[in-house]
Amino acid sequence: MKRTMALMLAVLFLSAGTLFADEAELLSKAEKLGLQKKHAAALDLIDGGLLQYGETENLLAAKFQALLALGRAQEALPVAIRRCEAAARKSPWHCVAVMEICLKLDDLDGAFAWLQRAVDRGLLDYTEFAGAEYGALTKDPRYPPIVSAIQERIGIGRPARDFSVALLSGEKFDLAGQKGNVILVDFWATWCPPCREGIVHLKEYYNRFKSRGFEIIGISLDADRKKVDEYLAREKLKWKIAFSGQAWNDDIAKLYSTTLIPAYWLIDRQGILRDFGLHLRDKNNMKQAIEKLLAEKQVP
Repeated sequence: MKRTMALMLAVLFLSAGTLFADEAELLSKAEKLGLQKKHAAALDLIDGGLLQYGETENLLAAKFQALLALGRAQEALPVAIRRCEAAARKSPWHCVAVMEICLKLDDLDGAFAWLQRAVDRGLLDYTEFAGAEYGALTKDPRYPPIVSAIQERIGIGRPARDFSVALLSGEKFDLAGQKGNVILVDFWATWCPPCREGIVHLKEYYNRFKSRGFEIIGISLDADRKKVDEYLAREKLKWKIAFSGQAWNDDIAKLYSTTLIPAYWLIDRQGILRDFGLHLRDKNNMKQAIEKLLAEKQVP
């Protein structure tokens, strides 16, 4: 599957488990071995870490990825399941990782069981399964009802979920008061590499489109205010930023069922949610989506 490894890496990146300093060093060494395609050596190193630190979610994630790289999907499956159960933050993407291994093993019933668990945990980005590699899943009659349930949860075409929040600037942001503007709600964090990559493009769009009624509200899922302040000062971000210090437990993140970042939600001039999903991480997709909404006139 072309996208499987990308999702597996995202699943590892999402881990919220606390790392011991030596455990982090061990995982870094294992990652380097993996990049050198020395997967057996990486697996031996990870197994040593499991004996020393126990079955932490980070080590279990690294182990099932190493097993997959070695073509040992049958052995990887129970490890991925244990990781899913051990994770402190019950992310739907942990379940997606198990689902993908089931697909590798041609276990379609198992794949649907784990997809449903992912949905139960708040999975929203079903468009990730549009590729031909997911054909067995998406062509099954059990798939459309799952998509319908996810679409209902996302709320495309309906008024965006309203919120008010204090900004780091000291101002207050009311989403309901932004009608007339095109709003991008960006859930992000300083520790998130894809978030930082996306901010490079957001700077360009903000500078280009602000005069036409484009606004960004960034919801930081960091836990450390100092790191946020340092990042904002260094990057000179000009748009509105909110920070609660609650990380994944942020009230707005929970309101928008955020389980993966960066998460981009585009709201039109009428306050209607018009676009959402991982496809907006592509800079051209994002630019086109913003331009489309800016070209629309506000209905009186």
